[in-house]
Amino acid sequence: MKIRSVSLGIIRKEENILVEVINYPGISTTFYRPIGGTIEFGENSKRTLIREIREELNQEIEEPQLIFVIENIFGVLDDRGHEIDFIYEVNLKDKTFYDLDEINGIEGDIRYKAQWKPLHFFESDSDVKLVPDGLLDLLSQRDNNNISVIKHVKT
Repeated sequence: MKIRSVSLGIIRKEENILVEVINYPGISTTFYRPIGGTIEFGENSKRTLIREIREELNQEIEEPQLIFVIENIFGVLDDRGHEIDFIYEVNLKDKTFYDLDEINGIEGDIRYKAQWKPLHFFESDSDVKLVPDGLLDLLSQRDNNNISVIKHVKT
């Protein structure tokens, strides 16, 4: 098993965050993940986030601020994963983008929908999950305490 390093951006609109909607065949849970992707060799996590948001949403961002690092060991169906997730607070330069209810994104050749969701959406329904694991707790804590954290999660 390889360890994958990922850079993700928390883009906020009032009480909402922008998340990619992810569905896996054979799983009833809908997963939601902040926008971002895999760090390439020789690239730091900040540059990755800038590149990923440019590639996926065709948007430029202001200077991102690192708020969390999550080490996440997880399983989906028969696959196991191990990620180091760098989580940044991000603002888009194009403010008109915040007026959209749903945003079309592209990851490689795969098109997806990104949606604005409030944090409480992920607490109220067992068929939805914000990933990476531990992110919801950290975002809720940060909203209360304005802290930066490194978290280790094994699910």
